[in-house]
Amino acid sequence: MSNKSTWRLGFVGFIYTPPKNITDPIEELKWHMSKTQELTGGPGATQYAMPYNWTDKVLNELKEHMVKTDNELELGVPIFGSFVQPDGSSLISGNKEEIRKTVEAQIRAAKFLGVKILRSAYGKLKLKWTRFNKDYPLKDHIKFVTDNLKEAKKIFEDNDVYLALENHCDFTGKEFAEIYAEVNSRHIGCTLDTANGYTVYCDPNEEIELLATYAVTTHIKDMLVQDFTSDYGLLPFQARGCAVGDGNVDIPRALDLLDQKSPFSKGLHLVIEQGWMNYDNIPKDEEARAAYDKECVHKGLKYLKGLLGRA
Repeated sequence: MSNKSTWRLGFVGFIYTPPKNITDPIEELKWHMSKTQELTGGPGATQYAMPYNWTDKVLNELKEHMVKTDNELELGVPIFGSFVQPDGSSLISGNKEEIRKTVEAQIRAAKFLGVKILRSAYGKLKLKWTRFNKDYPLKDHIKFVTDNLKEAKKIFEDNDVYLALENHCDFTGKEFAEIYAEVNSRHIGCTLDTANGYTVYCDPNEEIELLATYAVTTHIKDMLVQDFTSDYGLLPFQARGCAVGDGNVDIPRALDLLDQKSPFSKGLHLVIEQGWMNYDNIPKDEEARAAYDKECVHKGLKYLKGLLGRA
C-alpha cells in the first residue's frame, strides 16, 4: 500500500528567503514555516540546519508555531563539527567532547519540540572532504565516517531519534549504502538528495535506488545536463540546477522507490532543494536570482503536487 498521501512537502530556506527586515534566526524560521504552509497548503516540513542556543522561551514559541502552521521540523546536528578533516573535530576525534555536547543539546531541543529527525552532512563542498582526496586513502576515509556514525548510533538509539546524513558531494551511493549497512541501525540513515549523484560523477537515478532503503528524509533536487563549451578544453557538458521536474532526474521513479523502500515512507518529508542553478539568462544581481529561485520553487511544488494527486 502506498504512503504517498501521508507525505509532507517543503523547501529549504536559502532558496526562498524572507524579507530583509527579518534577521533573527528564529523569526526567519517561523516565517519559513508560515510560507511553507502557504505554498504547500499543508501539512509541511521545514529544515533548520544550524545549532542554536535554545531557551525555554524560544522553544515554547517555536513549538506553538509548529502547531499553528502544521509543520514538522528537522534540526541540524554537527556530527563532524566545523573541521571535517582526518585529524579534525568529530564524535571520535579532535575536540570530540564539545561535538558531543552540541549533539546532545540539539537532541534535547528536538525531543522538547517533538522532532524526530536530525540532519547532518560530511562533505563541505571541497575536494579534500570527498572520495577524490588523493592524500586520504579512500578506505581510511570511509572508515572515519563509518566509525563516527557508529558512535552516533549509541546516542541516537538511546534517545530514540534519527540521524539523516546527506549524500553531500562526497561519496557514491554504493559507498554510503555500504556504510549504513555496516553501522546497522534504523536510527542512522540518509537525507537522500536526488541529484547530488552528479557531483561524484554517478547517475543520480542509480544512486536513488541504492539509498532509498536508508532514506530518513529527502532533498528533492533536479539537474539538467547541458552542452558546455569553454576556451580551455573542459568537459563538453555539465549538470546545472533547475526546477524540480525540468531535469534529468527521474523524479516519479524516485518517489516510487522512496514509497516502496524507505523505512520512513509513512509521513516522509519531500523537501525541495535547488543547487548550482543555471542563471545564464538571469540578470547578475541578487534580487533577480532570488526571484528566479522562488519561481522555481513554485514550479517544483506544483510538479510534486501533481505527482501526488494534490494539484
